[in-house]
Amino acid sequence: MNPSPTTPAPAAHRTDESRPVEPQSGDVATVLIALQHLQSQIAFANDQLAKRIGVGSTDFLALVHLSVQGDTPPKKVGEALGLSSGAMTALADRLESAGLVTRLQHPTDRRSFVLALTADGSAGVNDAGALYGRAVQEALPASRRPVAEAVFRDLGTALGSLVA
Repeated sequence: MNPSPTTPAPAAHRTDESRPVEPQSGDVATVLIALQHLQSQIAFANDQLAKRIGVGSTDFLALVHLSVQGDTPPKKVGEALGLSSGAMTALADRLESAGLVTRLQHPTDRRSFVLALTADGSAGVNDAGALYGRAVQEALPASRRPVAEAVFRDLGTALGSLVA
């Protein structure tokens, strides 16, 4: 997930140029407004979580990516985050200097290496996972979680196919 805090929220429908009409519940505009609210809160939470462990937001997203995907070549992390090779090298250097990742020999390609979380890197991401877990528990009863998961997955798939 790569939320954009600058994505504008959709405007309310207008019947004339002077008065906006509030979207009705279930309307696409209402869903998009709710999605924008979620994106903004995710960006804010990620920024705060990144500050807690002393890294920038993009560095934090790299740590999350490694947490989810496991040991990963820097090129793959960079692709996931939309970073150039040079920017990814600088990011890996910063995270390694901070003691949050280490470079390990690639398991099948001895000419290459992978980035792996250290114990400190894992701890920072685990704190984030706990925070997000509490938010899910507070916002969604267990019976609604499968529906939320399906909606998030389906929206991600649809968006990916539309911009490809």
